Amino acid sequence: MSRKDYLKEDDRYTILMTPRGYTIMEWDASQQNWAGAELCATPEQMRDLLLDDLACYLEYKVTLCNRSLEDNERQMIQRQVAKMESLLQ
Repeated sequence: MSRKDYLKEDDRYTILMTPRGYTIMEWDASQQNWAGAELCATPEQMRDLLLDDLACYLEYKVTLCNRSLEDNERQMIQRQVAKMESLLQ
């Protein structure tokens, strides 16, 4: 999965460039409203936040919030996040 594929697939997030840095806004489809926003003063902060969001998204895809991750699944997610991190360097 490329970084563009992730953001296209997980369309909860909108990234805006503002005079104070990047703002990542999260959309709540069930409420049809913004669920939150986080200012990232640097591209590195934005990268770290999006990598955390990617890990959560991959966990959701695997478990659908119905169970805990198994160790092999957790390792697979960590590898995918590490791969994405290397692409963003």
